[in-house]
Amino acid sequence: MVLGCTLMIPTIHSLHTLFFDEHSCIHWLIERGIFDLSRQFGNCGDTMRLDVREQLFRCTKRVCKSKVGIRKCTFFEGCRIPFSKVMLLAYLWLCGADWTTTFNMTGHSEHTVTAFFRHFRQLIMSTLDDDDCVIGGPGVGVEIDETKLGKRKYHRGHRVEGVWVLVGVERTPQRRVFLFQVPDRSEATLLPIIAAHVLPGSIILTDRWRGYMNVQERLGLEHRTVNHSVEFLNSVDGTCTNTVEGYNGLKLKIAPRNRTEDGISEHLGEFIWRRKNSMDLWESFVRALVEINYVLV
Repeated sequence: MVLGCTLMIPTIHSLHTLFFDEHSCIHWLIERGIFDLSRQFGNCGDTMRLDVREQLFRCTKRVCKSKVGIRKCTFFEGCRIPFSKVMLLAYLWLCGADWTTTFNMTGHSEHTVTAFFRHFRQLIMSTLDDDDCVIGGPGVGVEIDETKLGKRKYHRGHRVEGVWVLVGVERTPQRRVFLFQVPDRSEATLLPIIAAHVLPGSIILTDRWRGYMNVQERLGLEHRTVNHSVEFLNSVDGTCTNTVEGYNGLKLKIAPRNRTEDGISEHLGEFIWRRKNSMDLWESFVRALVEINYVLV
């Protein structure tokens, strides 16, 4: 089923029993491999049996009688609400529902919604690896720019709070992207990030901010620029940075209250994950539930 133009996600009707029938939800989680039954062993070493009603694994041997909660070592450990309600929260989060919408649909408190949305971000960020933030390649143009994700102090006046984010976008149909919070826009800050996250042979396209001026000399990457104080398009070689400058998705997706040094990294990671899995968000989230291991410490 298609939500919007590109977002691939099932309808809430097709997942009705998952969200509104707890036993059906538990069986669905088992079928999808989120609860690994083969790992549940009693103190005697024998495999324990699942008791769905009690939501635990239990050893049937009289000499053992060990038991462990079904949530143990899973994403759901520590959750005090039913599995079905957690999955509904996940579905709404994947759909991009804000706190007000989620509250109205579920009745959960602001604290609960905020906490679970953060847990979901931490889960999917665990699936990202270094390659997800490395872009470009031989002959591929990479537009780079900085953007200020800020908020108006006291909700008025010019933007004075927030964080700087370095954005790199490929000039390819995939529009792969890297996003990094930066403390400043100096050359010493920007060039190491570009070196680590842009592949050799790429063509770097930027404005004429002084932090980029030594890209070619120090990184060995072809560097083309446009002087925005004079023109939007370089009249000599056609260089422009319209793609990255028009990258308003960040400001649309990240609420002003989250544009802080403490919380921005998780939201940038979520943005990258959503771009990477935009055609398969639901199944990608389910795979994360299966693949990310939670170990007791």
